[in-house]
Amino acid sequence: MTSQAQLGDRVQFPGIAPAAFEHPVDRMALDVLRRTPGLDRLFKKLASLGFERQVRLHFTADSLRLGPKQCPRIYRLFQEAANILDMPEPELYLMQFPVPNAVAIGLDRHTLVVTSALVDLLSEDELRFVLGHELGHMKSGHMLYRTIAYFLAIIGLVAARNLPLVNLVSQAMLLAFYDWFRKSELTADRAGLLVAQDSDVAVRSLLKLAGGAQKTADDLDVNEFLRQADDFEDMDESLLNVLYKFDMIRFQSHPFPAPRAREIAEWAKSEAYRAALRGDYPRSEGKSEERRCGRCGARTSNPLYRFCPECGGAL
Repeated sequence: MTSQAQLGDRVQFPGIAPAAFEHPVDRMALDVLRRTPGLDRLFKKLASLGFERQVRLHFTADSLRLGPKQCPRIYRLFQEAANILDMPEPELYLMQFPVPNAVAIGLDRHTLVVTSALVDLLSEDELRFVLGHELGHMKSGHMLYRTIAYFLAIIGLVAARNLPLVNLVSQAMLLAFYDWFRKSELTADRAGLLVAQDSDVAVRSLLKLAGGAQKTADDLDVNEFLRQADDFEDMDESLLNVLYKFDMIRFQSHPFPAPRAREIAEWAKSEAYRAALRGDYPRSEGKSEERRCGRCGARTSNPLYRFCPECGGAL
């Protein structure tokens, strides 16, 4: 089932547009999210609190910022992934944490964080997939809404303390965020595959995140995991199972690993993926026009922003 790239070095995608790998359910869910009442007020409040700066301060103080002289092996994989997707490099941090994970966060200044447990669990090729996945979020313009979603998660953790922002978050907004957040992962998985250029690597990465360990690395079977995903899909025959699935997933930030593996394995067989490897893919028309905030003077080139990421003023 492996999808092979060209012989030699990995294929690069100069000028590639997010449309080349965007999952259709991602776009539909984002359209619903943007129409959710109260979203503009929430973003304005988030920007005014300087949440992005707080996050950067935290990682600068408590994690390793990687570069040519700090963990150069991981940094080289990261550079390669950014070059393949033809995008600028964000800051990359390595955080000491016992759970394998990676996260992309930030409004105008993006940050990518990987945990020590993730680096220990994955091979170099699998780490390429995860780095490409997180860079795919940035390439696809997900960062505004993902940063708000992380902020909502913090609100959820401290809501019992009567945080003033809690009243800005409706149940409908929360459900819309979670729904889009999960579906945006499918787009990012496709970006990860464009970087890894091997569908077995992509599926094995998800397999390990579902239940892998260093001691079982040689005993993992990609095809068995895909059969497990098919079994999960077949369970929709029961209405009760459908309801159970909805209840299990509605407040989850990520789709389950088995269905994700099935999705990426199917896309690896698609003509769109094969065409991209041949150099036939949608290309960006050029850089977005930079805008300047009339209140604080901050500049942004993200066309999705309706409020300044520094002061919350209207753009």
